[in-house]
Order: sequence, then C-alpha cells, then structure tokens
Amino acid sequence: MTTTLRLSGVVVLSLLLGGLAGCHYYEDFRLKKTQADVQGERAELMRAYRECVQKYESDPRKAREYCSAYTQSLERLK
Repeated sequence: MTTTLRLSGVVVLSLLLGGLAGCHYYEDFRLKKTQADVQGERAELMRAYRECVQKYESDPRKAREYCSAYTQSLERLK
C-alpha cells in the first residue's frame, strides 16, 4: 500500500512539474506571437503610409493632412 502511495505521489509530482514547464513554453509562445503580430501591423501601416504619400506627392499639404493618421498609429505602436 505504501509503495502505491509513493508511486502515485511521484506521478502527481511529475505531472505538476511537467505542467509548469508547459506553462513556461506557452507564455513564451504567446509573447513571440504578440511581437510578430505587432511587427506585422507596423509593416501594414508603413505600406499604407507609403501609398498615401505617393498618392499625394504633388500636394504636400494634402499628404500631411491625409497621411498623418498613419504616422500617429505608427508612433503608438512603438
């Protein structure tokens, strides 16, 4: 009976330690995923900003007016 209790205690301890290690890897995955998502969003905004500037390159006043939303969004993502 005591051997069974020890064995079940070892199994439970092993499962708990394995679960903690899994939590660490999941947290690391979430952090990397979030960083990749932010980087992708930043790249999309830069692309849209370049297109906006090209569209209004003949009128700098309109370019500043219409494209400023992109620069503000990019600054918030830093």
